[in-house]
Amino acid sequence: MTSVDQTAKDATKTQQGRQEIEKFVVRLPHGMRSRIAEVSRQSHRSMNSEIIARLEESLAATIEAHRIAEGSPGSPPERPRAASESMPASDRQRQQEALLLHRFRRLTDQQRGALLALLSS
Repeated sequence: MTSVDQTAKDATKTQQGRQEIEKFVVRLPHGMRSRIAEVSRQSHRSMNSEIIARLEESLAATIEAHRIAEGSPGSPPERPRAASESMPASDRQRQQEALLLHRFRRLTDQQRGALLALLSS
């Protein structure tokens, strides 16, 4: 590897404490960058930190959902299934997400803020 190659590699990977950081370029749909900027300002975080926090939350939720679906140790005991639970897991998840979003939208701004603060702590 030439020194130019090594310099390029070093530019994309740096040491920050014990955590290795990798640079990854993402193409965002039109308007999403400004939405991320606004949300990050409200959260008092950088755009990068906001994106990382949201990715970590999403990945953790997905992993936990898979763990529960597979009945891994530590998951809650199974309860009797409702008729809607006989559908595929992806359909059930979409239905649950839609219900959650519907209920969230019915909250007042103050309730939404309190819920988001609780979830982020």
